[in-house]
Amino acid sequence: MEPLNETKNEQKRPRGKNPVLAAFLLGAIAGAAAMFCAGFLYLRHNIIVSYEFPGITADDFDDAFENAMPAESGWKSSREACSLPLPSDGRALYNWKLCNRTYARGIMDDPDHGLVLPALIPCTVSITDDPATGHAVVSRMNTSLLGVIYGGDARKILRSGIAPEQEALISLLADGIRKNKAQRKETEP
Repeated sequence: MEPLNETKNEQKRPRGKNPVLAAFLLGAIAGAAAMFCAGFLYLRHNIIVSYEFPGITADDFDDAFENAMPAESGWKSSREACSLPLPSDGRALYNWKLCNRTYARGIMDDPDHGLVLPALIPCTVSITDDPATGHAVVSRMNTSLLGVIYGGDARKILRSGIAPEQEALISLLADGIRKNKAQRKETEP
């Protein structure tokens, strides 16, 4: 009889079969895939922000952008000729550029991203009517999220400057439209 030199704990595994390493790698791959899918879904649902304004139509907003942009705000608005086709149900669709030169300069001077970010300066505002309600829907890029993605100086400008001011200007225009509609209603016989 041959002597037993190895105990149970000392027995060697065949080469290439390490279940702990395999489980770790499988978990890392599954985790990375889950993070990618979650990130993709998050961006898909949050890269554009939209606001619905009951009692206001896209035509009302279009007139307000054209006639009531406060000059002292530093923001300029201009209607963009859009080659997109109109919605097939006949709804209005307007695209406006809502830009601020001071913020644009800050983004272009960003040492990390200044050469590429001007292509992404988020100033387009799209206005249409919700087909179900008839209320105006104003959509724009989520500049706060873009700031988080790019970081650096762009983060501060996009999150602390552009995002809140664009929201405030759109709300200001909506309030002005509502006041004008209420005044017209009072003066009508």
